[in-house]
Amino acid sequence: MNNFMKDRYGADELSLAVGSVGVVLALVGSIFSLRIVSLIALALLVIDLLRCFSKNFEARRRENDAYRALVARIPVIGDKLAGRGSAGATGTGSRSAARQAATNDFKRQARTAKKMWKERKTKAFLKCPQCGTMLSVPRGKGKIIVTCPKCHARMETKS
Repeated sequence: MNNFMKDRYGADELSLAVGSVGVVLALVGSIFSLRIVSLIALALLVIDLLRCFSKNFEARRRENDAYRALVARIPVIGDKLAGRGSAGATGTGSRSAARQAATNDFKRQARTAKKMWKERKTKAFLKCPQCGTMLSVPRGKGKIIVTCPKCHARMETKS
C-alpha cells in the first residue's frame, strides 16, 4: 500500500470534508430509504477517492486552497480553522509551520496539565492577569504577594 500511495496526493481537508458529507448522506439515505440521497453520497465518496489517488498535486492543492478560503469566510467555523495548517499530503511528509506550532502548543499544554494534576495537593495555580503566565504557589500559606517572573506584575492572592 505504501508503494501504491507513494506518488499519490492522499487525504487533505477537502477530502475529509467531502468524505464526511458522503458518509452522513449515505446514512441518511439508508435510514430514510432515499435512493437519490444514497446515489449522491456514493458519487461524493467516489470523487473523494479519486482525489486521494490523484497524481496531479497542483490541481488538488489549488482545490484544497479554494476550499480553505471558502471555509475561512464562514463566521463561526472560519475563526476556529484559520490557525490550522494544511493537512494535505505533499509527497515529502513535511508539515506547515502553523501546523507544527499548533502541535508543539498542544504538547506544551498537555505537559502543563499533567504537571498541575501531579502537584495539585501541594501547590495552587494561578494565571498572571497581565501576561497570562501560569504561576504556581505553595498551598496553605494564607494571603501572599506573588510577583510574576515574566512581566514583574505583583498581585495579592490567597493560597
